Amino acid sequence: MNIVRAIRAVPSPGQPPSLEDLEILAPARMGNRLWLPFVGLVTAMLCMPFARAIFWLGDEGVLLHGADRMVRGSTLYVDFFEFLPPGGFVLTAAWFSVTGVSLLSARTLAILIIVGIACFTFLACRQASRNAPLSGLLVIGWIMMSQGFWTEISHHWFTTLFAMVGAWAALAGLEQRALRWPLIAGVAVGAAAMIVPTRGALAVLAALTAFLNLRQNRTGSITYVLGVALVPAGLVAYLVANHSLAAAFDDVIRFTATRYAAIQYVPFGSFGSVQNFPLIYLFPLAAVLTLLVCARDWRAALRDRPLQLCAAFGLAGFIGCYPRPDSSHIIFATPLAYPLLALCVSRLTPRWHPAFRSMFATLVIVLHIPSVLFFLWIAQHALRDEVVPTPRGDVKLVKKLVIQAGVREMLARIQATPPRDTFFFYPHMPMLPFLTEREHVAKYDIFQPGYTLPSQYRDACLSVMLTADWLIITRT
Repeated sequence: MNIVRAIRAVPSPGQPPSLEDLEILAPARMGNRLWLPFVGLVTAMLCMPFARAIFWLGDEGVLLHGADRMVRGSTLYVDFFEFLPPGGFVLTAAWFSVTGVSLLSARTLAILIIVGIACFTFLACRQASRNAPLSGLLVIGWIMMSQGFWTEISHHWFTTLFAMVGAWAALAGLEQRALRWPLIAGVAVGAAAMIVPTRGALAVLAALTAFLNLRQNRTGSITYVLGVALVPAGLVAYLVANHSLAAAFDDVIRFTATRYAAIQYVPFGSFGSVQNFPLIYLFPLAAVLTLLVCARDWRAALRDRPLQLCAAFGLAGFIGCYPRPDSSHIIFATPLAYPLLALCVSRLTPRWHPAFRSMFATLVIVLHIPSVLFFLWIAQHALRDEVVPTPRGDVKLVKKLVIQAGVREMLARIQATPPRDTFFFYPHMPMLPFLTEREHVAKYDIFQPGYTLPSQYRDACLSVMLTADWLIITRT
């Protein structure tokens, strides 16, 4: 009611607001300002149950183990192989160098990143829709559908964070000609491209739609391009300084182009669960709502720059799910579509009959109930599982959900070996050398047919025969 009254109470141009006008406007403005800290606080609280939970020993360990090696003096791409660009490793290693290497330190960073994604997604949605409550509820719903299994360090989360900073800055830049907006947007999406190149490059192109008009805003366009180049230039300089530029090209570009995509494809939405099934339909829903908005007045849609920018980011999120568009990668990419969703809902629903709006809101709430219940079930297991001590801090192995059998016993057996013994972990459990603080003798931590080169298998076998004291093998 306050918002409606505030809109009607705005004085005509040139007429100073009365005391009554200011009293009416104040509650609405104050309420809008409180939504941002509310979203951040709720996100942090929802992530906290998983601060020590380990669901499996795979992907998170790629960044953690690599960053740990860098902190101990190893050179990325020279002393060990990685197919990811340097951005995620440099950020994680820098964090470890300040806070220390531990699981709690890593998960603190993960929660901060996820809170950042939630806050900047909210800001982008509010900028697009002018509706803070709608934006806040959408983001909190996404948190309930995405957190639990994926409350961890991931290169995808880094990329999503920077992409959403770019989306927010680009939307703000449509209204304000200040050069800070194209600069912020350019630096953010340029950083995203140095962590996950495909989705980051798509975010670069999406944000470009806000600053593409060279005739009217040539300075802003140039500023945006310079901002995009800033982080890549800095990381290239970092690689040159470490004499690893050629090795990085072989690992990140040549190897990934020939070996990575071919083994990744799965049908869209694969491996979904009760918790995240609404997100699988988010991109189609956003597309349908966009068509409805355009159908109302397609001529106006051709000149509607906020709609075009939000659609560009939504398309970037959808394409960025590939080449592996399973439910996990959809979770990582869907924040890019939320500004479009918020914009379309805010434009379509005001014209609906109040009964239809109530039915729509009820339907949305009902569809989210299974996700909320599943989230609470995961959180309950994460909180109740037994604490297991490791050299990287206490962890909770969530046995009833995903974790492989025998991990607790294996952790104890590894810790009982002499401290200087070396290990080879096979075929894909990079979290284990991180948690046990033991040396993994090979340059490679992922072995998979069709992905790992024969020369890499041979090099790993030589490392094992020459330097490994123990082999740790998972047969699942």
